[in-house]
Amino acid sequence: MLAYTPLADKLATRLVQTPPTLDAFRSLQQSRAKLIAGIVVAWILGGFLEELILRGIILQSVEAQLSARMVKPLAIAIAISVAALFAFVLHLYQGLRAALIITQLSLLCGLLYVISGRNLWSVILCHGLYDTIAFVRFANKQSRYSRVSAPKLDAEP
Repeated sequence: MLAYTPLADKLATRLVQTPPTLDAFRSLQQSRAKLIAGIVVAWILGGFLEELILRGIILQSVEAQLSARMVKPLAIAIAISVAALFAFVLHLYQGLRAALIITQLSLLCGLLYVISGRNLWSVILCHGLYDTIAFVRFANKQSRYSRVSAPKLDAEP
């Protein structure tokens, strides 16, 4: 996922010029304690809960429903895509570009989940480690978007 992220960003940037809105993560840059707390929350909400819902519930449910009606590979591809669509919606608070990047990464997580034999721990660990690296890079201002602020809205006259 880390290796694919620059390509995901490039593809999303071609579609959406506005950079991600990452102001929700600015506190990570304020102190090590806030960074550590953010990483813990990311592991619980992103790594565990999000993967449990997206892969463990949505992907499996959609695949089970479709497998009776179509060939298994197509059912799996649709199920992975539906889970990725949910990830898109969940991450719209970060802006359209970020949601598009995350959707691509979610497709990879879905593929990992299927390839690993429906092992939920593989995607939980992958997601948690990815978020940890992203948070540390963001906190240390080493990521592309760590210095980008939200666009200012024009005041009404």
